[in-house]
Amino acid sequence: MEENFYENEEKVDGYTKFTPTHDGALLIDVLGEHLPEQAAVLELGIGPGKDFKKLSRRYRMTGSDFSQLFLQRYREQDPAADLLHLDARTLETDRTFDAIFSNKALIHLSPDELQQSFNRQHELLSDNGLILHSLWFGEGETAFDNVKLVYHNEQDLTKMLETSFDIVALKKHAKMSDGDSIYVLARKK
Repeated sequence: MEENFYENEEKVDGYTKFTPTHDGALLIDVLGEHLPEQAAVLELGIGPGKDFKKLSRRYRMTGSDFSQLFLQRYREQDPAADLLHLDARTLETDRTFDAIFSNKALIHLSPDELQQSFNRQHELLSDNGLILHSLWFGEGETAFDNVKLVYHNEQDLTKMLETSFDIVALKKHAKMSDGDSIYVLARKK
């Protein structure tokens, strides 16, 4: 992952303006169908915090990001927010959660790094805990502004998850165009 992109004020400003405000609503609704209110949820990669704010209305939220800049900016909006500086690959915390959520935060991870993250998420989840992640759909990888973007499909995600999780839903959806994204909802075995 190009670590400097999300620490650059100008690039973070551009990213914040580019991200749609309604984009996480579908995922939040999906999570709401499977997780009771007031459950403990960790969001990976809160970015500007749009989904985090919405999720906080329903759940006991902990937000995380690898970017200190995003965390600093969100703390300025909400000093009481429970935020952690975490690398999505290693997730170095001793806390446990009922669910772990991300909306395009794991798109920079190679398949091996994503597998490492899923394994660690499994360890951080309570019994029967859930993960819900949205990723770019497809195969291979590309780069945008020198930042790696990795694509995934149903087969890749199933293979990564099947030993530790029961897949509840694995569906394509749209972020910028029909079928450009895929989300996976899975329950800890």
